[in-house]
Amino acid sequence: MGSVFRYLAIGDEAAAVPDWFSALEPAPVFQRDARRLAVWFKHFGPLAIHDGQLDAKNSPLVTIFEPRQQRTVLWTAGEVHFLATPLKTRFPKLHNVSRAFSRWLASQECVFSRRSAMHDWDYYLEGALRNFDPEIFAFPEAMRALRSGQYFVAYDTSSRELEVLCKALRLRGVNVHE
Repeated sequence: MGSVFRYLAIGDEAAAVPDWFSALEPAPVFQRDARRLAVWFKHFGPLAIHDGQLDAKNSPLVTIFEPRQQRTVLWTAGEVHFLATPLKTRFPKLHNVSRAFSRWLASQECVFSRRSAMHDWDYYLEGALRNFDPEIFAFPEAMRALRSGQYFVAYDTSSRELEVLCKALRLRGVNVHE
């Protein structure tokens, strides 16, 4: 898989990531479905189709899984996936976009990194969220929410995993509503 970036955002600040991509010149093409926002860099090349299926590894494509609220006390982390592999040699201009995005995202506060002993926010990063290698950055509202005890989970946390987590949170005294 290509490069993956993770971030925490709440409410209106969740639009910051799609807005960053929208501001690029020339602007990419956006397609939203129920789970994600696909960003096609049409000017870097066509979408690769093999046997009637999209071949993301050979397409200048980025997917954004935007943060969303789960239950009353959980938010999902946002994720950005640069799907082409190898990105640097296959789509060098998209690789430059990836590097620029990485620098921009890193301007936010880092709340989780495997390269650091700093794990001040682990308690609030639940489920599989800490099982990934990429650093996790928090936008200002999400950072304030973390400081207030807001919990975050990975975007692909299943309903069953959410239920188990909610039971554990209730045992911690957290008021969980469906």
